[in-house]
Amino acid sequence: MSSWILQHFLNPALFWPGVALLAAPIIIHLINRMRYRRVRFAAMEFLLTSQKQNRRRVLIEQLLLLLLRIAMIALIGALVARLITNPDQLSLFQGARSQHVVIVDDSASMQDRVGETSAFDAAKDAIRRIVAEGARRPGSQLLTMVLMSAPDRVVSGLSERVIDDALLAEITDRLTTLKCTNQASDPAVALEAAQRRLLEDRSSVRTVHVLSDFRKSNWIDNKGAISSLQGLDQAKIGVNLVRCVPGADENLSISDLGGAVEVAAARVPVSLSATVKNWGTRESQNVSASVFVDGDKLPRTIDFQTIPAGQSATRRFDVVFETARPHTVKLMIGEDALAVDNSRFLAVDVPEENPVLIVDGSPGVEQASYIADALAADRSVTGLAPDIRSPEELRQVDLERYHLIYLINIAEIAPDAVAALEKYVQNGGGLIWYLGDAVRPAFYNEKLFDAAGGLFPVQLGVAPADFVRPEDSSSSSGIEMMKDPLFDLFTQSQSTILDQVFLNRFYPLASVTADLPNIAKDVRVLAKLGNDPLMLEHQYGKGKIFTCLTSAGPLVTPDGRSWSNWANGPASFSFVVLQLELTKRLVRKDLSFPQLATGTPIELEFSQAAFQPEIEIQTPQDQVTRITAAPAQTQGEQTDSSIPSLEAVYRDTDEPGVYSATLMGQDQTSERRLFAINVPVEEGALQVIDDSSLMEELGPETNIRIQAAGNFDWIRNESPGSEIRWLLLICLALVCIAEQFLSARLSYTPV
Repeated sequence: MSSWILQHFLNPALFWPGVALLAAPIIIHLINRMRYRRVRFAAMEFLLTSQKQNRRRVLIEQLLLLLLRIAMIALIGALVARLITNPDQLSLFQGARSQHVVIVDDSASMQDRVGETSAFDAAKDAIRRIVAEGARRPGSQLLTMVLMSAPDRVVSGLSERVIDDALLAEITDRLTTLKCTNQASDPAVALEAAQRRLLEDRSSVRTVHVLSDFRKSNWIDNKGAISSLQGLDQAKIGVNLVRCVPGADENLSISDLGGAVEVAAARVPVSLSATVKNWGTRESQNVSASVFVDGDKLPRTIDFQTIPAGQSATRRFDVVFETARPHTVKLMIGEDALAVDNSRFLAVDVPEENPVLIVDGSPGVEQASYIADALAADRSVTGLAPDIRSPEELRQVDLERYHLIYLINIAEIAPDAVAALEKYVQNGGGLIWYLGDAVRPAFYNEKLFDAAGGLFPVQLGVAPADFVRPEDSSSSSGIEMMKDPLFDLFTQSQSTILDQVFLNRFYPLASVTADLPNIAKDVRVLAKLGNDPLMLEHQYGKGKIFTCLTSAGPLVTPDGRSWSNWANGPASFSFVVLQLELTKRLVRKDLSFPQLATGTPIELEFSQAAFQPEIEIQTPQDQVTRITAAPAQTQGEQTDSSIPSLEAVYRDTDEPGVYSATLMGQDQTSERRLFAINVPVEEGALQVIDDSSLMEELGPETNIRIQAAGNFDWIRNESPGSEIRWLLLICLALVCIAEQFLSARLSYTPV
């Protein structure tokens, strides 16, 4: 009932006093009924007869007079309380005590240019108008402002503030310094936070104003946002959706910048790739990008030519880093409606070379030489540095300093070496298996294989088997490669490279038993030899493991047959390509610098024995901030539990670019870590959801209102009650005349 009163009266505080006044005519009527009337006395019989004949008429006339007097009081009360017949015409800032929660979309897409201003400028203008209108009725309106990027906390000093001239002056100054973020925001989270806040206050009119660009990706593809809007509506909380842009603009954005940065080395060309997305509805022509390395523009551009509407274009290019140190790469396209997504950043840690451990159990480590030649016949070309060791030396080396490990023709591995390998791969290292005649299948099956996932993906048969090619396929190798980027050379080549590859001997899988499968869970078969798996890949912790069930080189059997001619035959060049592609795919990723989205905290963790707790953070604007690391809350696996880890978090990462963290070692040497921070790709999608589609999602019974961009009629000054005020006055005049006429007719004149 109170909600109905608040919605239908501009002065609802006068409603109940008006209702109380309705009792006045009734009381007067009852008092008059108690008065005796003086009449001329006549014969009693005549008097009784006259009373019986007129009693009904007199009663009706008296009741009619009572109703007219009640109507007079009701009309006067309606005029004073300012009755509104259509609540939809009621201005959001006219009425009783009202609570306004303003949710401002400050995501990166709100930087979309609209003429000389931006969508975010339009949102700030709407806030000024809201406060200015509320200040016309000081003391009756409360304002709370929330930014969508931080929905769980209100803007400082703007929580349930009384709207008045003082707040108008304050917020005008504060809005000039309020900046749009470069982050992505979820409107559902902000709407849910607003509902929790308003459910605690049921004594006032409650309204949520959402100032946003209403992109399709945030409001239609995000079902949580629609559900949150419906929840507010069902809770009888008014929802006012205010558009800040009239429609979608054409926009290009750099959606990806990356490449084989894990194998980057000084003075070695690094292959990078860049992708540009056309989010618009029209074809974009003559699209090109400039490349900057360490802030210096390269004398070349990346030509993307024409990009059709809604599609992407990818180009590859090489960059050479002359020195072994951390480097930055920036790609930039021309300006458009949204400037913030026209640049993308990449941080690359460039060493002198990338060490690769090759452990070979063959006599004279002869199999390892083929892998080493494939990886680094010329180290200045690949940047890889093979380190060949025997199985006995596996226990002596520090695996953490290697970027990739090959295990070739290994008979057995010591338990402590197995544990070191498991830790290495789980932490992000890459491992490649090649087999041979020294392999002991029983050891692999019992110690390395695990049906749930272990270092080795399959159970081997008791002995290697000869592969017999079908007679009708004498020119074929029998190798069937699955569709995978690893084999692009073979699938895209015009010649049949595999026809020149002969694999004569391999390890088949053990027979499947009821108790134990012969292949572990989540193992992908990348290639087959006939009907048997030949190459497999599986994830182990953060790292990957590749397994080839034949030899790496031309291992010769006792009867003089070679296991394979791939490494030394006519197609040996393809063996080199395969090893280089495997290196890019499996090389450990945890040593490369991370790419993060704007707003994502930079997290650092390091050993207290190696570094001091003070850290220097440098932002893309060259501002320097010093933070201090604290003991880590959860200690990871450590070789010495007495040496604790330290951790630090830097949260001010809204600006896109490359941030650097400099750690000072206990030996007074410094280490510099880079973090590439980029605007989320989805912020470039500027498609706007239209009113009809949004209302269709909300449902037919919704009371949610949508305001067009630039339209502020919903914040109006005129009184919506003016339409019926004259009608009430006319009705009051007619009722007064009727009351006077009826009163005169029913009055009694004393004798």
